[in-house]
Amino acid sequence: MENTLSPASSDKRGISTIEIFGRQVKVKNYICSADGKSYPLKPGKTKLQLSVLPQSYCPASCPFCIASGTNRHDRVDLKKLESVMRLLKKEELVRGVKITGGEPFYDFDLLRETIDLLFDVFGPGLELSVSTNGMDLERITELKNLRYIETFHISRHHYDDEINRRLFGGAAVPDGARLREIISQISFKDIFVFNCMLLKDYIGTPDEARRFLDFAIDIGVPKVGFMCCSGVNKFAIEQFTRFESVLKDGDPSLLFTRGFYDYDICHCRDGVYVSSDGRLIEFYGRDTVFCDPGYSRGLVYDSDNYLKDGFSGQILF
Repeated sequence: MENTLSPASSDKRGISTIEIFGRQVKVKNYICSADGKSYPLKPGKTKLQLSVLPQSYCPASCPFCIASGTNRHDRVDLKKLESVMRLLKKEELVRGVKITGGEPFYDFDLLRETIDLLFDVFGPGLELSVSTNGMDLERITELKNLRYIETFHISRHHYDDEINRRLFGGAAVPDGARLREIISQISFKDIFVFNCMLLKDYIGTPDEARRFLDFAIDIGVPKVGFMCCSGVNKFAIEQFTRFESVLKDGDPSLLFTRGFYDYDICHCRDGVYVSSDGRLIEFYGRDTVFCDPGYSRGLVYDSDNYLKDGFSGQILF
């Protein structure tokens, strides 16, 4: 019989408690559900996603970002980072690493050293991604471990360069022509993904989503992620749009391939879009509720040199 928990099992729901450096941490121990009903338990040792923030500053000021307007300038101490990473490696706790921030490319030398350190500790098989708004993205070819990086998530929230720039608070993010030039220099383009925030007055309708997908095809990006903004402030609440109202069943240009539920916390769907001239691009939509799920959704090594069980979680090391 399949080892599963159902949504009715609201007492445990596949939440386990593990010890990390002497601290008790509640973690998700079930696999997201394809039907929203059965949630298989994870086999084997529980591993967690790790986010690493090399530095905290971002020159952009996106109106829907929880960190908009902050002016921290913390930086990781690479020796401390290495010591903690080696301990995590020894304990076999890390499933993959996401480098985020702050804008990682704002201090490119620190980003490069951080990437090299992570691959040195975990090896070339590490599942590593980088989230960026595209500033200084042209320096990507200077990364010696570029061929091992799984994904660069490039934040791009509108196909119109001027509107996109306004959504970044006027920051000097690259325009479409510059992105096309940078991406054209990389032979393995499957590392690039556009992350687009769905906003009611911007990319908030099926027509606008199709225009964005056509734009991404023209740029040379093979995949787009559409995300619903969390209600972190008045702008985000007023602009909130669910991806199901934008990426709709029955749209002949969309083929949905799979989807998953994490109870009422998160819902996602993958698919393929075909343009009017027959070109293809992958997409996914994700709607995550801004809430405390009652467990750690991942480890965070912050730019203040603390390891935490989440972005606002308890300090573990």
